[in-house]
Amino acid sequence: MHITILSASTRLNRQSHRVALALKQFIEAQGEHSAEILDLAAYRFPVLEEVLHRHPAPPEGLAEFADKVRRSDAHIFVSPEYNGSYTAALKNAVDYLKEGEFSKKVIGIATATTGMLGGIRAALAMQQLVLAISGIPIPQMLTVGNLPQRFDENGALLDPVFEKNMRNFLHHFLWLAEAVVRKKEEELVMS
Repeated sequence: MHITILSASTRLNRQSHRVALALKQFIEAQGEHSAEILDLAAYRFPVLEEVLHRHPAPPEGLAEFADKVRRSDAHIFVSPEYNGSYTAALKNAVDYLKEGEFSKKVIGIATATTGMLGGIRAALAMQQLVLAISGIPIPQMLTVGNLPQRFDENGALLDPVFEKNMRNFLHHFLWLAEAVVRKKEEELVMS
């Protein structure tokens, strides 16, 4: 199974990207699945003018981004909490695509803040986004508070106690994603 991790912060000196790096490392360390980070800071999409399939001159990298999302079996959205919600960059990137790119795919939610609460309001808002694009959100969310004490700049875990949270989140995410992918494969064989 191939998983894309959408790293949604485009800020200078961002810290939530550490969580995206850590998730990729945890997924790939298991040796069963591949993971790829789609870094919205690198794509730098302009504010939405028109959806990709109707855009006369799509922004650079948008077709590649859409193709990677389309080919992925499941996704994890990683965002900091800005003013009680997820980033505008995440909403903008998702809005460029048709809901079909995310339809019937499991999408995990991870948020991160330097404060103690870990972005719970952003996480709840992102679950609503997942439902709106016909994705399948898992009930468990990974909220990372006190981020600088949890992960270093490369995504390495600094707080061994927090590893249980990572493993629990990924266990639930992978369990459901694998079940959905199996069901889709069965439907293909039947058709």
